[in-house]
Amino acid sequence: MQTAGRWTDVFRLAGQGEITIGRSSKSDITVRSEKASRMHTRLFPSPQGWLIEDLSSRNGTLVNGNAISEPTPLNDRDRIQVAGFSLQFVLQINHADGPVDAIPAAGTSDDQATMGLDGASITDRIRQSGYLHDVDATGQDAITATAGTDRQATSQGFQTSDLTSQLLRLAFDLAASQGPHDAVERMLDCLQDCIHYHAAGVYLIDFTVPEPQHRTLTPDALQLVATRQRSHADAGSSTYRRAAPQAMTSVIGPDGQAILARNIGGDQTLATANTQGEIEATSMILAPVRDREGHLLGVQHLFTNVNDPPLTTQDLEFVLAAGEILAESLRNLQTRGKLDRSLQKSKKQLLALRKQLSEKVQIVGNSASVKDIIEKVTLVGPTNATVLVRGESGVGKELVASAIHHASKRANGPLVCMNCAALSPSLLESELFGHEKGAFTGATDRKPGKFEAADGGTLMLDEIGEMDPEIQAKFLRVLEGHPFERVGGQASIKVDVRVVAATNRDLQQMVSEGSFRQDLFYRLHVVEVLVPPLRQRGADVVVLAHHFLQQFNAQMGRRIESISSEAEKMLLDYRWPGNIRELRNVIERAVVLNSGTRIEAKHLMLTPAAQGPQPDAELSTSNIELSLSELEQQHIQRVLRHTDGNKSRAANILGIERSTLDRKLKKFAK
Repeated sequence: MQTAGRWTDVFRLAGQGEITIGRSSKSDITVRSEKASRMHTRLFPSPQGWLIEDLSSRNGTLVNGNAISEPTPLNDRDRIQVAGFSLQFVLQINHADGPVDAIPAAGTSDDQATMGLDGASITDRIRQSGYLHDVDATGQDAITATAGTDRQATSQGFQTSDLTSQLLRLAFDLAASQGPHDAVERMLDCLQDCIHYHAAGVYLIDFTVPEPQHRTLTPDALQLVATRQRSHADAGSSTYRRAAPQAMTSVIGPDGQAILARNIGGDQTLATANTQGEIEATSMILAPVRDREGHLLGVQHLFTNVNDPPLTTQDLEFVLAAGEILAESLRNLQTRGKLDRSLQKSKKQLLALRKQLSEKVQIVGNSASVKDIIEKVTLVGPTNATVLVRGESGVGKELVASAIHHASKRANGPLVCMNCAALSPSLLESELFGHEKGAFTGATDRKPGKFEAADGGTLMLDEIGEMDPEIQAKFLRVLEGHPFERVGGQASIKVDVRVVAATNRDLQQMVSEGSFRQDLFYRLHVVEVLVPPLRQRGADVVVLAHHFLQQFNAQMGRRIESISSEAEKMLLDYRWPGNIRELRNVIERAVVLNSGTRIEAKHLMLTPAAQGPQPDAELSTSNIELSLSELEQQHIQRVLRHTDGNKSRAANILGIERSTLDRKLKKFAK
């Protein structure tokens, strides 16, 4: 068949019976022209060969330019004219007249070049587009049943170079799309600009359903998400009609290919009929939307009617290329959606953690000293000033440091805490500044130090008074903004870290004794926050006890509602040598060992030996007659019993160095 001077379709008659030609979609060969009758003419075999007979059509049938009025034999190369369409009857495909490029390539069999009428409408099948892959339009995956298809332009008249530019523009447009529907609409805009189709639709899988590892898709699994129609004054209804399920199934299978079909008027396996039972489509493209890994994400469907030029192989390639670009955009949108949902989930978790953390760093108390601490934290927090926090062991110096960090502009940065008294001088230097591989025995890998870990945040150093003098010098240089090197390294490292130091020692006295650098003391002593011991905070003891009770109720699932008045009095009378840390442990033990709904005095388990001297004992004659040396020895022994023999903790409580305590114990032993 030829239309407008070019070949459009080839029909194989071998093995067929009667063949009808006409305007009706029920005709075997549909001629979309108002000049054609519904059943215009017919071809049928006879013992003498193939005959043609006009079926009383309005405009008649011509053979080699002559009107026929009775069944007429057809000879090789005869020309048939029906309503402006030209058909040539040939016994062999290479006998056909026409352009040289209309003849199938040498060596092509009749079965490859033509197909029976049951599949004659499908003229092209391709797996990949030549626009995006290094393959020819009729590459190794192509099965072409059409002769002389013009590959230089689409049905809209675009040349190859123009189409490549359109695909580039489409890729940029899809990169800015906000979702799957937006991406599909942008692609349909591109197709409408480049291809003359009557109507188009795009089907997508449901992205909200997780993809099984092995899944066989059916047409029902695809959702029609967008359609597009052109309007023609004489086109009748322009409603989009879904693709036929059988054709859709062949395209979405694991080995499915994009197909181009023409002259599909009577084939319900390729197109769906209207309400009158007629198929209006004349040609169509059905192309899968697959990503680069071969996963099917959707299907594109375009078709033309009688008033449109038929779709071409070039159109098929362009549609398939656009579909591949759409697939990558959809996959990126899917990934971005997962990341957005993960980010929102992380933000919610972060807010919950921050809320929990804010409860943990809450400074609890109503005493004047606590209000003074809160005021200082509020003032110093937003600055970058170095802060020195002083107080006995267990008063909550690390809590104050955390409050300063979370009140600063560095709240989103790391808070790194380290106890200087827990490590030897060599290990302390390595922990602070890091070390290179092989810097010392056991340094099997490079290790960043605490300063690097706290970059952009806050470094809290507890027991700063225990830092070795040699490390103090290197530490001071970093505080003054100088770079440092890892142990065993030569590369200079510069960090942005705010330092909050804490100690239970009198650093000024240590400076006088020569055990702490004076310049480092002045550098640390920009702002000092003094945290009083719990015994000096009055009723804060009860407030803190109730605060800890709520925490442990939530953690352990208990429902202890209150603390008895006798227990509160006991808490107020106790001297709390271990300060807040000890109070917290006492309340935790009372919750664990309590099966009731109230903490009684019996649950507190405060040992008299740890309560310190009572007023009556302090005034007794025997105590008054003790020498200072004997009184000192008794007090040291009581503190050691309280710390279960822990000399470091005892020295902290006594306010002396560990070495001084050792000397006194040796003296008492003589």
